[in-house]
Amino acid sequence: MIKVILIGAGGRMGKEVANFISRQSDMALIGGVEVKGHPEIGKPLGKGKVVVDLGEIIQNGDIVVEFALPAGTVQNIEIAARFKKPYILGTTGFSDGQMAEIKKLSSTVPVVFAPNFSIGVNLLCKLTEVAATMLGPEFDAEVIEIHHNKKKDAPSGTAKKLAEILKSAKNAKKVVYGREGQVGERAKDEIGVLSVRAGDVVGEHTVIFAQEGERVELIHRATSRLAFAQGVIKAIRFVVGKPAKLYGMEDVVR
Repeated sequence: MIKVILIGAGGRMGKEVANFISRQSDMALIGGVEVKGHPEIGKPLGKGKVVVDLGEIIQNGDIVVEFALPAGTVQNIEIAARFKKPYILGTTGFSDGQMAEIKKLSSTVPVVFAPNFSIGVNLLCKLTEVAATMLGPEFDAEVIEIHHNKKKDAPSGTAKKLAEILKSAKNAKKVVYGREGQVGERAKDEIGVLSVRAGDVVGEHTVIFAQEGERVELIHRATSRLAFAQGVIKAIRFVVGKPAKLYGMEDVVR
């Protein structure tokens, strides 16, 4: 039985993950973590309860799963690393400094980090790389992402990853996040990223390739957070027993 601690247990994604874990015969939730003052603090979660401090329950679990705000992530991974507990990280919006710390800590404890745990999105990433390579520099490449109006970071972590895939595959020099005003003609060596926030959209990512006379679009639409939760379950089973390293969903899927 894999004993799971869930950070961000009271959030939309946290609740979806908690529900899906409870349906697995080889897993058990033994508690969760939320920020101080959150209404879920003290409430039961699986075989434990929701607390403020990960250190209070870390020894009870085998693995930590996080879908929260980035402010407390590094501190929580430090706690997990001290107790050698693998970490599944779905939080996004990290600064370069925070990401550097996470990479450093992954040399001590295995961390699976993915801006999106959907299996379909990870296929989209692979198809984007293939398409960019085959279509070549003649095709302009742009990314459009749509999420619900409660999402706090923009662009999405997935959109950033897609942009980096395009930048590498096309040897582009820069990524442009949104355009406004007299920006001039689009440069051939740039990747554009546009963020839309509206309603209750779970997540939609479109990669556009276009040249004069034709356009190719790759689209992934998440209609339920269950798409992400299913990927989290795969990541949990994957990381158990793995050596310390920073893994991605491409490792899980492979």
